[in-house]
Amino acid sequence: MKNTEKGKSKAPSQRQLRVAEEIRHVLAKMLSQDEVFIDGLKPSFVMITQVTISPDLSYATAFVETIGEMVNLDEQIALLNRHKGVFRYKVGKSIRLRIVPDIIFKSDNRFAASKYINDLLNSPQVRADVEKEIEEEEF
Repeated sequence: MKNTEKGKSKAPSQRQLRVAEEIRHVLAKMLSQDEVFIDGLKPSFVMITQVTISPDLSYATAFVETIGEMVNLDEQIALLNRHKGVFRYKVGKSIRLRIVPDIIFKSDNRFAASKYINDLLNSPQVRADVEKEIEEEEF
């Protein structure tokens, strides 16, 4: 069966992956080199973790995470989305595309989920269960 059936998502093409990675590089460079001057934005504490792009390359979603706990992630994402035209302009200047995608910034909660699972696995209750299971297997 093909992946094009209704309700099934298709894996991104090589072009989508290449364009998304190029956009991520441009956005990360803009933030790391302080090329953006937006009041309240703390570019040295903001990290672009991943960019996904629609099949027609007209919409890109940039996933954002903050470094450190001094910065409010929701405020930084709101600022990035409010000034997304600046980022789109720079992407259009840096990458040769027929259509410059509209960029949407979203929170990347993969790190928080990973930390939660790690904390859960290292909790005393789970650790006790694992040790008990290992002892039972030894007998």
